[in-house]
Amino acid sequence: MSADSPRDLYRIDDLLLRAGAVGFLLVLAVSAGVVVVALATAQIAESTGRIEPGLAALVHHAPVLTPAFLCPFALLAAGFAMRRREKRIAAVWRLLQHNAEISVAGLIANSDFRRRDLDRAVRFLNNRGLGHYLWDRETDTIQDARLRSSSLHVEKCDGCGAEIALDVPVGFREVPRCPHCCDLVDVDALERRRREALEALRAEHRPAPRSAGTRPTPAFSIAVFLVLLFVFWPAAVGYAWLKWQAGA
Repeated sequence: MSADSPRDLYRIDDLLLRAGAVGFLLVLAVSAGVVVVALATAQIAESTGRIEPGLAALVHHAPVLTPAFLCPFALLAAGFAMRRREKRIAAVWRLLQHNAEISVAGLIANSDFRRRDLDRAVRFLNNRGLGHYLWDRETDTIQDARLRSSSLHVEKCDGCGAEIALDVPVGFREVPRCPHCCDLVDVDALERRRREALEALRAEHRPAPRSAGTRPTPAFSIAVFLVLLFVFWPAAVGYAWLKWQAGA
């Protein structure tokens, strides 16, 4: 997957959907075979007054076969659920790639996102090394962490003309004052330079590295998934779900 591509954030949903589709075709094939056998033996059963051995075995094992028939439907349901979440995370990622800072309240008011969706997306992108984003609870904004390490350099006070050499954070909340005349630094100039800095961050499209304390997520094993699928398919779905929740 390309670092700039918001698609295919998960691989597990693709595997589940493909496995579910194959299983669904097998269920259709087996069901068609059962119908053919039932129609072929119906007249014999009616004339002899007894159920043919093959049909009797099928009826006898029906309770055992039913969970197997449910497998593809469970795989498809889990796959589609993961795909829906993937699309939401991808949408948040696109926003963050084009906006170094987004307002949570504004995003929720103008979309169907919930805070839980945004929190999940931020954690997923950080865990996968696709970015380093912070949710600033004070301003209720999600921002590129590079905002915290970037600054605007003010060399001169427009009020008194003194050399001040101030470094103002890009994400500043309060306008600094000149240490000589105590007047506020030119707000328009700061805002203009901040917009330029944000544009530069957006143009980079460079995900920040993982933080030192972040543990890599164990990879999803297709072999383990297939073994569980054949041995006990609910365990395979559970395994895929747990890996998905962990961002594998």
